[in-house]
Formats: sequence, C-alpha cells, structure tokens
Amino acid sequence: MAFPFPRLFSRTNKPSAKHDRAVNAASAKWPDDPRSLAAAVDIRQAGQTVAQRVAGLYLNDPVVRSAVNLIVSQIVGSGIRLNTPDQALDERFNAGRFDPSGRLSITALQRAAIRSWIMSGEILGLHRVIDGRYAFQLLDPEQLDRSKNEDRGEAGAIVAGVDRDRRGVITGYWILPNSPGDPFASNTQSYRFDASEVVHVFEAEFVGQGRGISPLVAVLPVLNQASIAIEARLKQLQVSAMLTVILTSPDGADAFDGNPNPSLEPGAMVRVRPGEQAEVVNGPQSPDFNAFMKVLYRQIAAAAGVTYEDLIGDLEGVNYSSFRGGALTARRKAEALRKVLLIEGVLDPVFKRWHAIEKLAGRTRAEVEPSWIEPAWPQIDPEKEAAGEIALLTARLKSRKEIIEARGREFETVSAEIEADPAPTIPGVAA
Repeated sequence: MAFPFPRLFSRTNKPSAKHDRAVNAASAKWPDDPRSLAAAVDIRQAGQTVAQRVAGLYLNDPVVRSAVNLIVSQIVGSGIRLNTPDQALDERFNAGRFDPSGRLSITALQRAAIRSWIMSGEILGLHRVIDGRYAFQLLDPEQLDRSKNEDRGEAGAIVAGVDRDRRGVITGYWILPNSPGDPFASNTQSYRFDASEVVHVFEAEFVGQGRGISPLVAVLPVLNQASIAIEARLKQLQVSAMLTVILTSPDGADAFDGNPNPSLEPGAMVRVRPGEQAEVVNGPQSPDFNAFMKVLYRQIAAAAGVTYEDLIGDLEGVNYSSFRGGALTARRKAEALRKVLLIEGVLDPVFKRWHAIEKLAGRTRAEVEPSWIEPAWPQIDPEKEAAGEIALLTARLKSRKEIIEARGREFETVSAEIEADPAPTIPGVAA
C-alpha cells in the first residue's frame, strides 16, 4: 500500500543550507556537545560517581559545606511537626525517636534524610518493628543494588535494584545488607524487600527515571573551575611574596661571592657595590580575580537554589528589596522540595506506618489523616511583615490560624497561651 502523503517527506522539502541553523540549540557547532539520548540512563550510570565527589567536596571544600548545610536548613529548618485534632497523638509522634538506636529526634531524622538527598539525590529507608515499636532505618542509597539488572519478560524487569512489573508499577527493591566501604561488608548479595516496606525518594526530573542524582551535579564543574582559579591565585601570591632581585654590575663582579643560589627572602638586605643596580621583580597581578570568583559563586548558588549572599556571606551592596526578592525565590524552591521530598516522600509514609502499629498495639484508637506544621522563615523586617499580616487579617484574606501556623506554632497552643496571659497595659489605651 502506498503511503498516502509522499510529498510531505520527499527530498524536495529538505531545508536549504542557509536554514540549517534555524534551531541554534541543535547546531553542530554547539560547544562541548553535551547531548544525552536518555537522561534517565545517564543519571543511573553517573549517580554513584557524582555522590562520591559531592561527599569528598563536602568534607574538604568550605563552599560545598556551606551549600549543603544551607539547603538542609532551608528545607528542614527547626523541623516539621505533626498537627492533627488529637494533640496527645501529636505530642507522642513529635517526641518520638524512630531510628533503630533511638538516638535521633524526629527533626534530626529529617535533617539526615535531606542531607542524604543532597549528597546522593536519593533517600532510602526501611520500615521496621523493634520490640513492638515502630522504627525507621535510614540506609545509604548505594545499598540499593545498582548492579542488579534483570529482564524478566512478561513479569517485568529489575533495573538498578528497582523491581517493576510489566505495567511499570514498583513491586520491590533489591538492597545490600551493608553500605559500600563498610569494613564488615563481606556479603555482596542483595535481598529483595517488598515495596511497601521501603521508602525510596528522589526528585523525578525525567520520564522513566528510576534513580536519583545529587542536586549539586551541575555545581561540580564550576567548583572545579573555582578550585583551579584559587590555586592559581595562591601560587601568584606566593611568587609575589618572594623577594626576587636582578643585580646589574658594570664590571661583571660577583656580589654574592660565587653562590649560585643566594637566599633572597622577604625583608632581606642586599649589599651592592658602587655602580651596581638592583631591580625588584613582582609577579603579574589579576585585578579582576574577585569579580571572576563572584561570577563562579553566583553560578554555584543558582544551581544549589540558594542566594549568593547566604552561600558566601557577602552582603556588600545589598539593599532590603534585592535581598528580600532573592530570599523569597529561594524560599519558594525550598518549600516545593520540602513538600515533595520530606512531607509527601518521608513523613507521610512514616506516620501512617507508625500510626498503624500504634493501633494494632492498642496504644491509640484515633482515626486521623496527617497534617503538618512547617517551620517559620526568619523575618527580614519584622515590623513590615507584621503590618502586612495585620492588614490581611483585617481584610479577612487570612485567618489567625493560618498566620500562627505559618510562624511554626500550633493554633490551639497559642490560643490557650493568649487566654491565660493577662492583657498587656498600653499607655494611653483604655483596657
């Protein structure tokens, strides 16, 4: 059967040479040609190497350490707390220590989970029951066996340790008993855990993505450039600190008495004979070094989703409006990640499993759905922000409950405190 529209794809429709670059992003002259046929595959293959490099830089590079701690603080803050109509239930959960050792508070567990995501791009954990109590065990994401790949035909496939059926539904995970590098990791065989027993969280950026990658992946090349620039600058400063002298003698006499390598140090005094000249040689200067480094650090801050001022601590030339604008943008990014990764990804499943076990054990009979109070952001200008909240409250565009909970407090607790607190006496205002 002939194709019904032969002329649509005939050679006569081939674009002429002058139109070859109509889409510049597809030009053959694209610098470095960083193309990807399947980003999900690239992430799966590069995730471990990127995680190792981020961890190494976190231990050695002050900018990376600052970026990681800043992202953790923005997403977790002082911790997200359960807020349901059952205050007794809330108190028990918020005071819980759910790691197997019972050492980490719920806030510390949240910080550890987000730090794992920043380093590896993934959060991996197991639901467990220890001595009749619920426990949530955080694992090294590399314990999810990347080498476990198997085509099971009609039954589905295992890719990088993630077991899916033929419809794409995740049914299980293949997990190693020890993290890579563990001194007692003699068993390299992974074991299958049902998907309901595992919490595996990452930010899905591409269709078909089954594993995560550190959000600092785009930062690493820029950090490498910054490291090279700083090292070159240090070498330049070392050369400039040396006293390099060229002696010119009209009669060819040796001012150093035959010493081929005289010691010339900062503060040294060189005696010259009459008629000899001494010229001090200084190393080359880089007047634009600070501006160049600021460009690099701004790129790092943009990729990390934080402000340059927070990352470096440089507030030179910053006014209230620009600082507030940058801070609000960073907050929106952090709030979105908090919602997807921490609340929906970790806290919701942790609470539901904990609540189910508490009900089975007879320690609660409450039927509740989890809601959460998120930590308040630091105020940039408390007086202006308070005036804005009052205006919204007066116009009935916000409720007292919304305002109080946005500040990280429980509405019921604050209301009870206000009722118990005597009204303040304000000069000139009748009681």
